Amino acid sequence: MTVTYCKSWFRALKEPTELWAPDQAEKAHKNRQPYGVLIGDPKAPVCFLEVNNDFVGVGFLDEKLRENLTYQFQEIEPGQLFLTMATYREFEGDTDQVTSGTSYYFSVNGSIKIEREKFDPHKLEVSENKGDVSGNYEKYPDFGGYDSLIRSER
Repeated sequence: MTVTYCKSWFRALKEPTELWAPDQAEKAHKNRQPYGVLIGDPKAPVCFLEVNNDFVGVGFLDEKLRENLTYQFQEIEPGQLFLTMATYREFEGDTDQVTSGTSYYFSVNGSIKIEREKFDPHKLEVSENKGDVSGNYEKYPDFGGYDSLIRSER
């Protein structure tokens, strides 16, 4: 799979803000500075990563380059990431208009808060649960080693 580095992914324009050479991104990675990673065709990636110090965000894109699934990982101890949030979105037909979304907020103690939101008309349902979050841990990636973070099935 093709990996392309950039400053960031511009969601509204559905394109990278600035393409970077791998050595520029590697320097940012080593210094824990922000950079972006595109997985797949740089003009139509399947997903992107936002790496910034103790945070790694992963956005999965559909065929219209809409972010329909988002994962947010926080570094909870050196070298150890934890998936703290996952959001699934549905869209109106071929538009970028979000019709509904479900966000899951995970805590290391196993508590899970679920927010289901619908738009037009607006409706928000919130529930809380306990669950097994052992699969939410990931190693902080080495530069270029993003395979475990870009698994959409968790």
